Amino acid sequence: MKIIIRVCVYLLFAHLASAQEVIWASKILEKSSETVDEIYSPKHRAVQILGKPNVLPQTISSPCSWRPTGSSFGEDYIKVGFEKPLKVKQVVIGETVTPGAIGRIFGYTKSNQEILLYENTEGIPRLSGRLWNVMIPETSEEIVAVKLLIVHSLNKGIKEYDAIGISNSNSPFVAKINLAENIPADLEKENLGPNINSKFGEVAPIVSPDGKFLYFTRLNHPDNIKERGSKNDKTNEIAQDVWFSKLSKSGFWEPAENIGEPINNASNNAAATISADGKSLYVLNVYLPNGKYVAGLSKSTLKGKKWELPKQIVIEDFQALEVYDEKLKSKKTVTEYAISSDESFLVMGLRRTESYGDKDLYVSKKKGDGTYGKPINLGSIINSAGNEGSPFLAADNYTLYFNSNGHPGYGDADIYVSTRLDDSWTNWSQPINLGPKINSLEWDGYITIPASGEYAYFSSLKNSLGSDDIFKVKLFPSIKPQVVALFDFQFKDKISGKGLNPKITLQNLNAGVSKDSVENIVWSYDEELEEFKSILTAGKSYMLTATIENYGEFKQTIDLKKETVYREFKKVYELMPLIKGQKMVLNNLFFDQGKYKIKDESFEELEKIKNLMMSNPNMEILLEGHTDNQGDMLLNIKLAENRVLAVKDYLTKDNLISKDRIAIKSWGPYKPVVRNSSEEARKKNRRVEFTITKM
Repeated sequence: MKIIIRVCVYLLFAHLASAQEVIWASKILEKSSETVDEIYSPKHRAVQILGKPNVLPQTISSPCSWRPTGSSFGEDYIKVGFEKPLKVKQVVIGETVTPGAIGRIFGYTKSNQEILLYENTEGIPRLSGRLWNVMIPETSEEIVAVKLLIVHSLNKGIKEYDAIGISNSNSPFVAKINLAENIPADLEKENLGPNINSKFGEVAPIVSPDGKFLYFTRLNHPDNIKERGSKNDKTNEIAQDVWFSKLSKSGFWEPAENIGEPINNASNNAAATISADGKSLYVLNVYLPNGKYVAGLSKSTLKGKKWELPKQIVIEDFQALEVYDEKLKSKKTVTEYAISSDESFLVMGLRRTESYGDKDLYVSKKKGDGTYGKPINLGSIINSAGNEGSPFLAADNYTLYFNSNGHPGYGDADIYVSTRLDDSWTNWSQPINLGPKINSLEWDGYITIPASGEYAYFSSLKNSLGSDDIFKVKLFPSIKPQVVALFDFQFKDKISGKGLNPKITLQNLNAGVSKDSVENIVWSYDEELEEFKSILTAGKSYMLTATIENYGEFKQTIDLKKETVYREFKKVYELMPLIKGQKMVLNNLFFDQGKYKIKDESFEELEKIKNLMMSNPNMEILLEGHTDNQGDMLLNIKLAENRVLAVKDYLTKDNLISKDRIAIKSWGPYKPVVRNSSEEARKKNRRVEFTITKM
């Protein structure tokens, strides 16, 4: 069996003196014993004492600490080494459970001379745990190793040790939570109320990226689906179903409804994550033909107003080992998932044979055949010997929210945020605790955030209507994800107005240092709305390219470099069919009354024609000018001629298009499309027409 041994994640410390330095143990030199579980994971093993404290200032039993196994009257010891030798004034020890049993502390010099640094003559401390600053006279020689002798009879019971450090300062170190900055004093989490919450449990909310739909899992509700004909038909013993609510126009959540079959059945059902377009819901487990299920992930897509039968998402080398549930005092399989906005990456909470602890966070990359690759552990900055789970990947695909009981926090499990620093998916910023206004002394988790990044929804027991409830909180800058834009776009035939479904690419032009470096952005297509959808990161520019037979190639730059706030924008792009004899009116070509100078707002339309002709070098066109019948006829003919000449000059001014590819004709008032009986009618007659004469 492959064994990966890692220490738990680090805790940031406040230095109470500017010159203060602490050196934390970096290697195990000797140990008398350690607690080992059935798969020989790093939980409670000696390596957990290395590095900075993992859960302090909390003084709780944690798998992120060394737990010796000596008898109540015996002794245990551990000897650790330090990367940097130091003349020591202070030994810092994290005693997270049953403090006061350390009988002696020895220091070792470079020549391995043993020095007694401390001998216990004190009483048992009246504490469940502590960060113990052992102050001693400065050693005459530099210390490179320290040994703790634990005398179990000094304080009986299970003992756990989180860290050992040495310092040359007289100022004690204080463990602090790595807390989010500038938490608003008036920040309050809001219970979503009886339309969403009940006396039954509501957990694992999932908000659609546009913020208009909320899905969640409801526990033990009498309206959950039960096995037909069973004794449970009139009870609430069926554990859980998926429910949903729609945001009303007034901004309130409508009464929740059971999502029904086929997502819900007589088994346990739960939603896990949602696609960027809100049309695909990923649900826990793989649905089997006999109505049962196995651990895994499935995807259900909304067609019309009906959800399809969930189909399995295939994940290479998928493992989901059982995790011990402290509340239930039993083992169960727990899996959790988050999909990236482009659906290229799947973040998972799983217990695998190589996990750092009980449950870790992993990532799988989507392969060409639509399956996902072997899960990769996100690494020791995120994962600890405890439980990491309920992942949520923000729409920017860089900001990860999750919950953990292996990082410094306030309760059973807290919610944290970390930022992906590169494309390896194993290099993350130190997790930041979202703070006591969001986290409680209870279990907190399952955070979900719409693309706007304005609010977050999450599960919590504190201040609930019964069991777990769903709450809403306004996000503040230090915990917000990057700003994004929801981009919906359509293609239509410019002549008929019929919807088109071209082959498109959407590229991030700022992906790398080189100007030629691009990154393809994933999009989705809604067949019912004939609409493409994508999520773009603000502060960047993108190139949209569309190709379809008989329409040529379309290119459009989408510039979001100056965007600093969330946006939702829609675009309709008109494509002109490239067929000989095809005629169209240039509706977005503008001149002042009686003038032939092209107005600035016309340039976008003319650039499209220019690009079209450049992409089709054999294409030739005819430009025809028309006016209404007001005024002198000869002057109108001359005005129409000057206008088409101005268009021709614009298209050929940089010599990219030869002038002999563009013919012109002035009709003046002779070919009206409607009678000149009103000003509205005359506007329609004042036009420039574009006809393809050769392809």
